[in-house]
Amino acid sequence: MSLCRIKRSIRERGAILVLSAAGSVAMLAGAALAVDVGHFFVVRNELQNAVDAAALAGAQGLILEPGNFSPSGRAMVLATEFAARNNAEGAPVQLQPSEITFPKGVVIKVEITRPARTFFAAVVGITQANITVRSAGAVASIAGGTGKGLWRPWAPMDQFGHGTLCVAPNDADVKMPPHGDFKTTPHTWMGVTVASDHYKSPFDPSMSGMDLSKESDCGYVTGFITPRDVMLNGQTISLKVNSWLTPGNFGPIDLWGSGADSYGEYIVNGYNGELQWGDIIDTETGNMVGPTGSSVNQLVAKDPSAHLEKQNGIWVVKSDAYPVNESPRIVPIPLYSPLEPPGNGKAWFPVRNFGAFFVHSAPNGKEIKGTFMQLFMHNARPDKVLTSGSGAIGAGGQLLATVTLVDPSKY
Repeated sequence: MSLCRIKRSIRERGAILVLSAAGSVAMLAGAALAVDVGHFFVVRNELQNAVDAAALAGAQGLILEPGNFSPSGRAMVLATEFAARNNAEGAPVQLQPSEITFPKGVVIKVEITRPARTFFAAVVGITQANITVRSAGAVASIAGGTGKGLWRPWAPMDQFGHGTLCVAPNDADVKMPPHGDFKTTPHTWMGVTVASDHYKSPFDPSMSGMDLSKESDCGYVTGFITPRDVMLNGQTISLKVNSWLTPGNFGPIDLWGSGADSYGEYIVNGYNGELQWGDIIDTETGNMVGPTGSSVNQLVAKDPSAHLEKQNGIWVVKSDAYPVNESPRIVPIPLYSPLEPPGNGKAWFPVRNFGAFFVHSAPNGKEIKGTFMQLFMHNARPDKVLTSGSGAIGAGGQLLATVTLVDPSKY
């Protein structure tokens, strides 16, 4: 072999070694980048899970304490607590108050930026990369729900209107003279003459997405809403009465299976089936004095310390055992329209409103006393989030509400 050929062979082998080394470095760099990027995706998912949990929990707080956006309010407390239940890079996600905002009275937004460490990029001086995630949770009206074992077997008549005046089921106890039954003919009450009384449910499909929380009289929507009828006055209402609503009917309803045993079981532990606006429900005939008294006593015994207390001008339920407005004695119930009351005896009616009721007692089993409240509805299907009204609270006035994630870029 000539000297020239030997030198060329050595040069070629040297070039191959250089190229191989360069290729190995590039492959290692690519692998290192892949490891770091993969880690970033993992951390981002962990942070997103944390802010999603915080947004949903915070929205629940907006139901439990509507309008309280302070650091000590349930919305911020629950958002912070549930974020910390999630880890990112092995450590709990801690929120700062400045990372929680309320673009609407029914929306909570959480936006955070956190560093994620690098593994191989640190070799070239890049030790971390900032990751930003955001989420928003909103209070929504319900389209229907199972109630998670909460529905109770009572259905009072919903509130109706006499002009702009509200006529509640406890009308005879709070107004002098009482208005009496719903009337479709001209009449005068409390100095106001009308051609007919009127009724409009806050759960009527035409109300979907509307903010009713600012309604101050019964000129438009009449059915029970918050805060107009609920959180400001704390009036005591009877769910079950000791005299006929219609012949044979005193307020109990047949949710699934009639009779005293089923009725008592549903009072204590609730009904798990789904109810929605427009569903047809049968009445449960008879006064049911014995089952009412004993079963309500068992329900009250689940949280005997629960009581009404005014907080920041609003009536809430406080308890030694449960957070504000989370007592098991606050239960959801359906209501019927004064335009479609049940008939005599075993009868039926369509559901026209939903209420949440704080059960006080059942004196001698003849009546069930309590106060309408607002309630976070577990296992409910969300309907609409309010599209307007930055000052809205609750679910736009509806007494039963749930929570849902919404697009944070819209707030």
